[in-house]
Amino acid sequence: MISIKILINNIEHRIFNASTCGDNCAKWLLKMGEEKEITINLRHLMNFGNEEFEIRILNTNQIVHNMAELIPVAGLYV
Repeated sequence: MISIKILINNIEHRIFNASTCGDNCAKWLLKMGEEKEITINLRHLMNFGNEEFEIRILNTNQIVHNMAELIPVAGLYV
C-alpha cells in the first residue's frame, strides 16, 4: 500500500490502479489530489468518507462532491 502511494505521489502522467490499495487509501488519495492533479483507476467503489471532496470522473467528465453524488456515476463503471 505504501509503495503505490509513493508511486502515485511521485510519478506524473501515469494512471495507477488504486483498487490495490483498498479503501484505507481514500484519505491519502484525496490529500494528494488537493496538492496536485492525479489520475487513478478504480475497479471497486472506493469509500471516500462523509466529508466533502472534489473528484472528476473521466468517463463522464463529471465532478462529484460527496459519496451520494459519486455512487450513481461510479456504479455505472465499476
